[in-house]
Formats: sequence, C-alpha cells, structure tokens
Amino acid sequence: MDLMDFLLQRMTGIVDRSDEDNDVWDRFGAEVAPLVIDSVGFTRTTRSRGIVHFLTQLAQARSHTERVLLELDPISFSFHADNCFAFFDHANAAVEAAIQIRKAINTAAIPLGPEEYFGVSMGVGYGRLLKAGGEDGYFGDEMNIASKLGEDLGSRDDIFLSSGAYSALTIGSQFEFDERLGQVSGAEFQYYRLQGEL
Repeated sequence: MDLMDFLLQRMTGIVDRSDEDNDVWDRFGAEVAPLVIDSVGFTRTTRSRGIVHFLTQLAQARSHTERVLLELDPISFSFHADNCFAFFDHANAAVEAAIQIRKAINTAAIPLGPEEYFGVSMGVGYGRLLKAGGEDGYFGDEMNIASKLGEDLGSRDDIFLSSGAYSALTIGSQFEFDERLGQVSGAEFQYYRLQGEL
C-alpha cells in the first residue's frame, strides 16, 4: 500500500487512527537526500527557437544526466518535463552527483542558441521524508526546499544546499560555500551555494 492509499484508508477508518502522525512516519518515513535538477533557458529558448529545438537539446541533456546517475546508484530518479528528481541515501552522494551532472552537461556544450548552451540549476536537501510510492517520489520539508532551490532560486551552474543537507555533509571541508537566505511560501530559510566550477 502506498502513502496516499494508506492516508485515504486511515481517514475512512479502515486503518487505525490511534496514533495520527507517528504511524505514517514509522511506516513511510526515510532519511533521504533529494536532488532537484532544473534546466535553464526553457522559456527564452522555446520563444526564440521553438519547443522542438529545446526538446531536442533536452533529450541530449537527459541522456548525459541519466548516464551519470546510473553510475552513482541513487535510490531512484525520474524525469518530469525539464526537471529531474533524484534521491540518495545521504547528502554527500547527492552533492557529488550534482557536481558530476553539472560537469557532464557543461562538457557536452549542447547549444540552445548562437551564444548560449544548455545549463542546469540544482537544489539538494536532506532529512526525513515520506516515501509516497510510484511516480510521486517523496514528500516533506526538505523536498520542498530542494525544489525551491533548484527550480526557483537557482541560475545556470548553481548547486544550492538546504541547511539540512549542508549540516549532514561530511565532505563539506573539500568545498567552499556562500550562506544565503530564501523564502518558501513566506517562510524564511537559510541555504548554501557551492562555490566554484569544480
């Protein structure tokens, strides 16, 4: 039974509701590092060169991203539109994947236009999430923050980490980070930008 089915059954009384939240977290909770990858230049490129051109370049970028991820053994990953959602056991693995994906995409030099190449921005979270099952992936605060970082706040080549991911890193001393403040639905949060191209 996946998370949503369980919640529906619990709501209708088929499943015991004696311990409202703990039973859900005990059954579906896991420590996970989500990596959210978003393309850069989608709107600009589709308006200037058309959707078919962008999708052709996106297909190449997906191929490079998939190759890297298959070498790194994530829990799971999936592509949705111009995004990729990958899940790892630890923040270290998610950050290493982000660095390798950024390098692979930049090395491929996939042209979007005369003076622009395909690029990505990425957000990494780490913490206890609820595994939804199927294509839904995971739900939770660190998933929301990773999505905000990768899809909304990030620009070309950015790798942003939530406070949870940054605190969990044991390889953090190898890198330099800028500390920043952001907002998700009006709630302020701290996050970190990985410096340099590496």
